[in-house]
Amino acid sequence: MERRQSYEPLPSGHSLEELIEAERANLNQVCGMARCLYDVLLYADDDDATMHADVAKLIARLIEESVDQLEKIMKRFKSGECGPAPNQASDGADTGGPVS
Repeated sequence: MERRQSYEPLPSGHSLEELIEAERANLNQVCGMARCLYDVLLYADDDDATMHADVAKLIARLIEESVDQLEKIMKRFKSGECGPAPNQASDGADTGGPVS
């Protein structure tokens, strides 16, 4: 089955920094849950529990890496390193690019 990505419009009234920070907070919560799951599975009596605990630990590590990447992206935007959006000229005028 083919997965199609659809993008919802960003909530109005929020800066990119606020939106990224909200996603970082969500990811940090999921990371915490994965770490708790790791601890529970590590000491479970199930024969496969140790393997499942390792999977939970990997999930937590990947989430941490994503949070770190979001932090780097925020720093780049704050420093102006990323530049204008592709359909925006440096003076803010729309260049007629595709509309999302």
